[in-house]
Amino acid sequence: MPRLLSPGFIQAVCPRCGNHAVTVTTLVPGILTWLPCTGIFMAGCFMGCCFIPFCVDSLMDVRHTCPVCQQELFCYKRL
Repeated sequence: MPRLLSPGFIQAVCPRCGNHAVTVTTLVPGILTWLPCTGIFMAGCFMGCCFIPFCVDSLMDVRHTCPVCQQELFCYKRL
């Protein structure tokens, strides 16, 4: 899967269905989400504070999919 340099919407051609459209983006947890979660948990915050990184959009990876066939086209990984 190719990596992108930007988390924003892009216009692409889907190799599966041939549709030429703007991608649909979805935020998914990645390494940059799990590292702070683990660090907060190891520091002793057991009461749910370790899940705060999953609520911060700038720590999440971005998955780009085709709006017609839902095929994953690209993935923007923060780390």
